[in-house]
Amino acid sequence: MKVVKEIVDSILEKGPVKTVYFVGCGGSLVGFFPAKYFLNCEAKEIRTGYMNSNEFVHTTPKEVNESCVVIVASQRGNTPETVEACKVARKLGASTIGLTFEVPSPLSEAAEYVIHYEFGDDSAVENQKSSYAMKLALEFLNRIEGYAHYEDMIAALTKLNGIIDRAKTELVPYAIKYAWEFKDDKVIYTMGSGSAWGSAHQEAICIFMEMQWINSSVIHSGEYFHGPFEITDKNTAFLMMKSTGRTRELDDRALAFMHKFNDRIMVIDPKDYGMDELGELSEYLDAFFHTNVIRVFNNLLADVRNHPLSVRRYMWKFAY
Repeated sequence: MKVVKEIVDSILEKGPVKTVYFVGCGGSLVGFFPAKYFLNCEAKEIRTGYMNSNEFVHTTPKEVNESCVVIVASQRGNTPETVEACKVARKLGASTIGLTFEVPSPLSEAAEYVIHYEFGDDSAVENQKSSYAMKLALEFLNRIEGYAHYEDMIAALTKLNGIIDRAKTELVPYAIKYAWEFKDDKVIYTMGSGSAWGSAHQEAICIFMEMQWINSSVIHSGEYFHGPFEITDKNTAFLMMKSTGRTRELDDRALAFMHKFNDRIMVIDPKDYGMDELGELSEYLDAFFHTNVIRVFNNLLADVRNHPLSVRRYMWKFAY
């Protein structure tokens, strides 16, 4: 938390912070969702924004000014839209924080403050991109409004490492089953609620669509009965990433209906793997659990489909 505290101290010394925006593209934007969700639930005064980088550039919100913090992220630090969004925010007087795995990079040069995060299967959860976003959200909330569970959240982020490591091992048989079950599917829908909706979104766009060329769409569990449930039949493939918190009821309602007509549902429930150890804070960290644990399934799916996760058709190969 040292670097986070230093950044927040520096920003608050310049003046009050009224708004925090999370800006990025693809997985980098979705990685911000747990922090955005946390602030939406807990903040009474701090306003929160969550935008695609290119949309931010073209339709910059009027509230982006000296009292705004814009947090941006790019894995390689060279996503043009994100770098430009950072520059736009700085020109308007906002404090900008760039999260990147590559330093130096265009983003590290554009941002006022830079956090170099860890990435990969061996990375510590509390040092990953999404965790730094959560730490920033936590620190701003605590400093501006106060947060009773501040120390508990920091401890929970560290405790996640052990829970996730155990879960990765325990999930293997189930992941093998569904890797073979889904290997020939042309469409796989992902579902979730609460912070877990973010990990379900990431799985749909970054893994199934980008890395496996499988058609997919993320369905919020609360929206399932408002249109999407009509596509449910015995052959539809679903991946449900359950919540451990207050929105779990939404997941259970959707699953109860789905099981009447479908038995091709891979359900990952963090409660089966020890997330209850984190108490009431677990609902804010469900996405961290899912995003890390699902890698076991993703690697197996890529293997049985003979389609490496590194293969791309267009990305990095054509001008776009």
